[in-house]
Amino acid sequence: MVEKRPRTRATYHHGDLRAALIAAGVTLARDGGPHAVVLREVARAVGVAPNSAYGHFPTLTALKSAVAQRARGDMGQAMGAHLDAVEEPADRAEAAKTYLREVGRAYVHYAVAEPGLFRTAMGGDPTGITVPGTSTGDRDDQGRPKPKVFLERALARLVEAGCLRPADTGRAVMASWAAVHGLSTMFLDLLPQLTAEEQETAIGDALDVLVAGLTRTGQAPRSSAAISGSLK
Repeated sequence: MVEKRPRTRATYHHGDLRAALIAAGVTLARDGGPHAVVLREVARAVGVAPNSAYGHFPTLTALKSAVAQRARGDMGQAMGAHLDAVEEPADRAEAAKTYLREVGRAYVHYAVAEPGLFRTAMGGDPTGITVPGTSTGDRDDQGRPKPKVFLERALARLVEAGCLRPADTGRAVMASWAAVHGLSTMFLDLLPQLTAEEQETAIGDALDVLVAGLTRTGQAPRSSAAISGSLK
């Protein structure tokens, strides 16, 4: 006769429960996006009472923020792996342009491959995210670089190669981010019928236009007054 042993919940100590709760939140987010990250569901997945989870995350906002931070680390890790495999041209300027293109490509690839985590990373943090280059906090709680690190590095390389004026870096951040994030959400929400080949063509075309626009030289940016005047 087999002796029946009472079922017991796993016990956690030395901060393990917090890590387990975040990991469970990431799993839920991968399958269902940021709306799937619910404190009670995370506690159930780990096998503890909700009150135990409240000890580490007193609010749902705190939990969602921690999961989003971890998702950004996951995204950054995937982007870094993509970039490590890229062969760059010998020419310094062309290498910098290639790096920016591949940063953008890696961003979009992650969104398509991991839509739940992408939506959580870039839109699931109730505390918000910051514009690249405007704050600290470049790594997640596991020390992994966040996506913005690669964009900042790409634009710095363009400046160092003489392809981008330092004064234009802030404008380049928003243009680059808008291009790749826009493509990502279009593929997920507006154009899910595109084949992988069609997506790659669209990514390449958009990034070529972006890089060409950012690296144009000899043309001063138009002031807001000049733009307003042209619209009258």
